[in-house]
Amino acid sequence: MRRWGDGERFLKRINDIRALSPDAAFRSNFIVGYPGETEEDHDQLLQFVEDAQLDWCGFFTFSPEEGTHAMTLPDHVPTELMNERIAELREMQDSITAVRRDALIGRTVEVLVDDVGIGRTHWEAPSIDGIVHVSRDLPVGQFATVLIVDAMGPDLVAEGSSIEDSDDEQGDF
Repeated sequence: MRRWGDGERFLKRINDIRALSPDAAFRSNFIVGYPGETEEDHDQLLQFVEDAQLDWCGFFTFSPEEGTHAMTLPDHVPTELMNERIAELREMQDSITAVRRDALIGRTVEVLVDDVGIGRTHWEAPSIDGIVHVSRDLPVGQFATVLIVDAMGPDLVAEGSSIEDSDDEQGDF
C-alpha cells in the first residue's frame, strides 16, 4: 500500500517498547486484499500478528476508491477471498486478545469510570476496544483502583461489578 516500514522493523519497535514498559498496549489496523496481495503476503501478515501479540487489531477489507493509485493496479483480490482471510486473522487475534486479557486476572488496575458500571484502563481505546465492568457505585468521570477477577473475551470484570454479582447469583441455582 505504499507505506513505509516492514514487519521486522515494527516487531523490533514493539519489543523495544515492551522491554522499557511491559504494560504498554498495542493496537493496529490492517487492510486485507490490497490489489496484488498474494497467499505469501497473507501468510506474512498472519505470522506478524502471531509474533507481535498485539492487544487489539482491526481488520478491514480493501475498498476500491475512484481516483486512487490502487484502482489502477492489476490483480484485485476477490471479495470472498478477502473475507476468508479476514476471518482467519480475526480468529487468531481474538485468541491473542483473550490470552492477554486473561493475564490481567488477579491484577489491581486503575480505571477511568466512563459510565455507570463501565470503566477502562490505559489499555483500552474508548468505543473501540474492550471495557472493564466495574461497580455501579463508582462515580462516573473519576479514576478508581479495582481488582480484575475475570475476563470475558475483550472485556474485563472487576470485583464488585454487577457482572460478577450476577455470576455469583447464578451459581446458587
